[in-house]
Amino acid sequence: MTTTKIRVWALLALVTLVTGLSSCLKTDPVTPSRPQAGVAIINGILTTSNMDFYDNSVRVNQNPLTTGFLFSGYVIYGGPRTFAFRKAGLTDDYAKVTSVFDSLTYNTVIAYGDSTNPIMRAIKDDFNTAKENFVNFRFFHLSPNIGAVDLYLDNQKVDSNRVYFGASSPDYTFKQPKNSLFSNNIKVKLAGTDSVLIENTSPTLSFTPNKVYTIVLSGDKSFTDIKKLKVNNMYSLY
Repeated sequence: MTTTKIRVWALLALVTLVTGLSSCLKTDPVTPSRPQAGVAIINGILTTSNMDFYDNSVRVNQNPLTTGFLFSGYVIYGGPRTFAFRKAGLTDDYAKVTSVFDSLTYNTVIAYGDSTNPIMRAIKDDFNTAKENFVNFRFFHLSPNIGAVDLYLDNQKVDSNRVYFGASSPDYTFKQPKNSLFSNNIKVKLAGTDSVLIENTSPTLSFTPNKVYTIVLSGDKSFTDIKKLKVNNMYSLY
């Protein structure tokens, strides 16, 4: 494919998307003649606290958000924005980032870290490495207390020795498994071993060719509550 075809499809989606963003988040009113940007939101902060998501000091979510929250359909007008997570019901920003978002672009806002040092980062998504007729994916390791891991899709190792997002220079590029995948199994193992840390046989989305996905590992294996280890996926194009 060309990545051009992916981009054209993505930009058309930005222009035409109007409703259906979920009961958790609301979005700006849509004026079709005015170009917009898309934002994916990831909450990987290791905490039991419920979160509220703020856009320029205006609360966006209708229901509380927890660690492991993934959402890829927040549509905004371009320009400077400050995004923040606050503990539910509080007025102080818990983690925030300020950035300029260009119209007709896709972006990802990632919150991560433990409860004492939450961090938020904004990136502009780049689809240059996405390919036609493949399952395209990227993988974010947001579990601060787990070492390097290997990622498997349908028992095929597709990413090796991935370390915690906050401990290295993050890799935002999209990759492709050697074989086309039509199943839904996501498995994470300790790097270089056959020790399975977490497996998800029914992720939010099925993997199909010509789509672009973000896979997120969050939480911690030491917990059984809301902070428990989890892995899931979301679209990087929507």
